[in-house]
Amino acid sequence: MSSPPPSYDPPINPNTTTNTPPSPSQLPSPSTSPSPERHLRRDSRRPGHMDLRPNLKRSKPSILDELLPTPTTLSDLNHNHSYRSSSSSSDSSLSLVIRRAGSVAIISIFLLSITFMASTSTSSVGLMSAGGREGLKAVFGGGSHAEISSLSDQVVLPGNQGEASETDNVDPNADGSEGDGGNGSDSDSETDEETTPEDLNMKKPEIDFDRYKLYKVLPPGSIDIESTNKRLIFIGDIHGSYDPLLRLMDKISYNPSTDRLIHVGDLIAKGPKNTEVLTWMRDHEILGVRGNHDQAVVQWRSWMEWAGGKDWPAYIDSLSFDDEKSASKELQKHGKGWPKGWKWKSEHWELARNMPDDLFQYILDLPLVLHLPTLHTIVVHAGLLPFDPTKPSSANIQPLIQFSNVSASNYDMGMGEESIRNSQEMSILLDVPQNTVPWNLIEMRSVYMKGKKRGKVTKSSKKGTPWSEVWNKELKRCKGHKTENTRDNLEVYAGEEEKRQKPGSPTSAVEEMDSSADLGCSPVTIVYGHAAGRGLDIKPFSKGIDTGCVYGKDLTVLVLGDVKGLKGESVNVGEHQGLLVSEACGKGGT
Repeated sequence: MSSPPPSYDPPINPNTTTNTPPSPSQLPSPSTSPSPERHLRRDSRRPGHMDLRPNLKRSKPSILDELLPTPTTLSDLNHNHSYRSSSSSSDSSLSLVIRRAGSVAIISIFLLSITFMASTSTSSVGLMSAGGREGLKAVFGGGSHAEISSLSDQVVLPGNQGEASETDNVDPNADGSEGDGGNGSDSDSETDEETTPEDLNMKKPEIDFDRYKLYKVLPPGSIDIESTNKRLIFIGDIHGSYDPLLRLMDKISYNPSTDRLIHVGDLIAKGPKNTEVLTWMRDHEILGVRGNHDQAVVQWRSWMEWAGGKDWPAYIDSLSFDDEKSASKELQKHGKGWPKGWKWKSEHWELARNMPDDLFQYILDLPLVLHLPTLHTIVVHAGLLPFDPTKPSSANIQPLIQFSNVSASNYDMGMGEESIRNSQEMSILLDVPQNTVPWNLIEMRSVYMKGKKRGKVTKSSKKGTPWSEVWNKELKRCKGHKTENTRDNLEVYAGEEEKRQKPGSPTSAVEEMDSSADLGCSPVTIVYGHAAGRGLDIKPFSKGIDTGCVYGKDLTVLVLGDVKGLKGESVNVGEHQGLLVSEACGKGGT
């Protein structure tokens, strides 16, 4: 690679070998015609001879000359303008190559470092994912409001919209799938593609409307179901059904001082008394997870606060548009449009506009996942996957396989059984790519286990394979490490009857998985809601407790601990026995 040619080539004297540049008196004046020898060049292969070929010059420098120009020092001038031997020319060329190679290496290392930091700053999914793109923002300090705290607290992730949206408030009796509303739809788009920034009807602002908090961990010792009168209670989707909530709490003799209540999300929307439900939950300091309907309110409220600024209520009230198309067109002119798929002045819009700040903060503080290591249980609104279906379930990168291979030496190093189980559970949350996508955690009902869409999550109850079947098929293989206590405890799971989903559910594709070999991993139980169309869905390692109260069916709780005096259906959660207790609901959740 050559540098730009010099502006003057002195006459060549074959007898001269000095490197001293010509004196000013030797240079021709501007009016003097250059010697014909100026267009000739020395033949480096034959010192002292002339090369009669034209001395062609570049019309423009190379790309490396533009990006990495060669430093112009006195030695460089000597090299380009003086008489030199072939050996010094070769040395200079080698030096130039080394300098440029070093510059390219430095730039490459810098870019690789940025790529690595971006890909590891949010999750293990990779740079080309949404998490990777947000990772680049995190490296340079821009973009989302993501913040990462300790494992015992919460992780905030940027949003991921998931599948496209079309309809809302569909009765589950109509097609076997619950109307999931949100700012999304109740039926899947045919493409099943996740929304990308290019799909938005606006230039996305640098604000995180989703404000997700991925998970929260209840540390060991914070749950007591062994002592007398102590209970842990899980409650299904409430959807503003305040009166059935009070009746059910009275039926189980709920006591805030001795009971811990945890909800599975979708506290609001569709029902008649949303504010009352939120106020009750806030006043009783109830733990829980965020549902897709709660999320839709978070999104609209975040947009309102962003669009209207400090006095956002007055600004929103000043918008007299009732027609969504007109509102969207006008607001886009002012750079205040909203993402595609949201419904202008929908129920979620109205809830977001009228919700008091303290109740909105309650929803905002809800994580997407609640991990209970004491019970080896995970609470999530929609569901989780035990492995990445895009890769073989027996691959070493799958969490359950990794922890099946933990050797006995880990126990000798002070890593006891509980520590290993807790690490396995965190690995399921963080190392299965589908479980790191927030949209999946609040919308998933099924997953494609074969074909081109293999590994793709869907909100449909009619497509793919119900995720709970995949979960239970795989977790049944987990027989635990061969310790005496583990083998005794695992016998509890074997006795629980597995209940099938609603007739007409998709045929399971999980039989394709290799279920012939036991694994050394440990069982994990999921408690979830979101699937009212499937009703009470109890399996050994998953407990679906959304029983469609807002559709005039039941509101259900799962009670663990001291259950004396209660009447209900017996159920196991891990190594603990509990009861399912339900309260009938009137039409619309009354």
